[in-house]
Amino acid sequence: MLRLTLPALQEDGDWNRAILVEQFAALRKQVPLMYAMMFVDATFLAFAAYGTVSPWWSLGMPTLLGLLSAARAIFWLRRRSFTPRPELIPHFLRGTIVVAAVLSLGFGGWGLLLYAQGDLVRRACIALYIFIGAISCCYCLQSVPRAGQAVVVFGAAPVTLCLLFADDWFLRGLGCNILLVGFVVLRMMRNSHAGFVEMLASRSHMVAEQERAKGAEQRAHQLAYHDPLTGLPNRRALAEALEQRTTPAGDGAPLGLLIIDLDRFKSINDVHGHPAGDQLLRDVAARLSNVVGEQGTSYRLGGDEFAVIIDGDGDAARRVAHAIVNAMLRPFAGPELVHHIGASVGISLYPHDALDLDTLMRRADIALYKAKHSGRSQHCAFEPMLDAEIRRRAEIEREMRESMGRDAFVPHYQAIVCLKSGDVVGYELLARWRRDGEEIGPEQFIPIAEECGLIDTLMLRLLRRACQETRDWQVSISINVSPTQLKDPWFSQKLLAVLVRERFPARRLTIEITENALIVDAESAQEAIASLRNQGVQLALDDFGTGYSSLQHLQMLPFDRLKIDRSFVAAMGRDPQAMRLVLAIVTLANTLGLPVVAEGIETAAAAQTLTQLGCAMGQGYLFGHPMSAADIVAAREASAA
Repeated sequence: MLRLTLPALQEDGDWNRAILVEQFAALRKQVPLMYAMMFVDATFLAFAAYGTVSPWWSLGMPTLLGLLSAARAIFWLRRRSFTPRPELIPHFLRGTIVVAAVLSLGFGGWGLLLYAQGDLVRRACIALYIFIGAISCCYCLQSVPRAGQAVVVFGAAPVTLCLLFADDWFLRGLGCNILLVGFVVLRMMRNSHAGFVEMLASRSHMVAEQERAKGAEQRAHQLAYHDPLTGLPNRRALAEALEQRTTPAGDGAPLGLLIIDLDRFKSINDVHGHPAGDQLLRDVAARLSNVVGEQGTSYRLGGDEFAVIIDGDGDAARRVAHAIVNAMLRPFAGPELVHHIGASVGISLYPHDALDLDTLMRRADIALYKAKHSGRSQHCAFEPMLDAEIRRRAEIEREMRESMGRDAFVPHYQAIVCLKSGDVVGYELLARWRRDGEEIGPEQFIPIAEECGLIDTLMLRLLRRACQETRDWQVSISINVSPTQLKDPWFSQKLLAVLVRERFPARRLTIEITENALIVDAESAQEAIASLRNQGVQLALDDFGTGYSSLQHLQMLPFDRLKIDRSFVAAMGRDPQAMRLVLAIVTLANTLGLPVVAEGIETAAAAQTLTQLGCAMGQGYLFGHPMSAADIVAAREASAA
């Protein structure tokens, strides 16, 4: 590579084009100086020969050569700030080689003529002037070695040959010296050009490394601040954007932060696989960016959660949130499937709701929580009362965890009686929480236990204690199972382990599940229930008639009894429609051979009506409030006495 000739350079691609550009840049700096030196050298040479030759050779010839040199100097001076296209540069370089050869031939021929007509001293002076001029030109033409070689061959070589073959030993010695120096100069010029090319290679390599480093930095920035799946900015980018735009003084431009959570996305992943879920996320990101447009910036926080920063006040944020909810309700058409999902959106505003990043994010999450619990596919703006509610629930969760350690959750039992005989045939286990000197009902803490993942531990602890307390009662006990528990593949093993450990017969335990639990994950529910049924555990369908597709659920699982929701029982006396619904449920159950338990019986009239309709069992305040095991034992002893 270091010895490439000009034709080779023209064929070697981008690298050679870079060399050509650098050669041209070096020439346009050095060539004008070279021609100035040639003019000065010609002037001294003409002065040295003056009087020994005719005026044409001492004045006319140097004038002609000087004019040609001046013309070329002007040519290059006009290109000092101009770089032609790389493909045109070889033309300039070839022109330089040709002109160097022609002018050197002119100067060399003129010098040779002057040398022939001079005496010994003048011959020596003329030879030195010519050689010094040639060497000076070579140094100015280092970037184009062929041009320098042409100067030496056509300019200095003729006179040098004359010196070598002169009669005088002084001139021969001078010729040998000039020959040696010329050889060294040509060698140095060759090495200089090699160094020139090597320097360009090093600089080119350095520039390439800098470009690679810059590209790597850009890629690292892309990875650090963008989600690789959707291409949207990520959570880190969102945090930095909010930090830049929010100030503790609240004097920044108003903005809205929208936190978006997709509804029903998990089922897409579970049923159709992660590739389908990934493609859906990309489609969601594209649709989200299209809806937001120039009003703000979209981000992906992870999973199925996104965020948007909206420029402007609360009205602008609410308009965009409404548009996002509507956009996500439209079907997403894939290559083979059409997906129907939705989105819930929580909104917090700067500076109205918060002045810092963490608070703004937390309050948008609170609003999102409210939107999801309002029925999904909703948008909700933060309100101070929501913060108070979240804090209250967080405090309850903390107290629940502490209370579990000291067994503050205790089982109470509500009797289930035979409506015809009035005999107690079983009890339903109901949880109570002894907190600050009072007992709190399950409606206040069970939903929180489900959300924070405590429901499984709570239910198994209550069941363990209930097995210990009711082992000798010789009646069955019923316990409610949360939909989240049925999704646990190890749920049946956990429950059966409690029964084995406490030596409680499985046939005396009835688990109650709601229709909504079957809707959440029917397959997991079937597997868990089948395992329990194989060990003898009974199964009851709770709150029958309030869910969806009840007949399908009756066919899906081998239920042992149905429970009529208390809302139908309470409305029987005043609503004929409720009476007809209860009759229809009892008739259906009797047809299927399933006993029916009516909940919420509070009056004797309601109990009598249900008995007449064919309902087998009932429970409610008419037969007793939920009581602790000790109170039930005391009541039994008092009744026996």
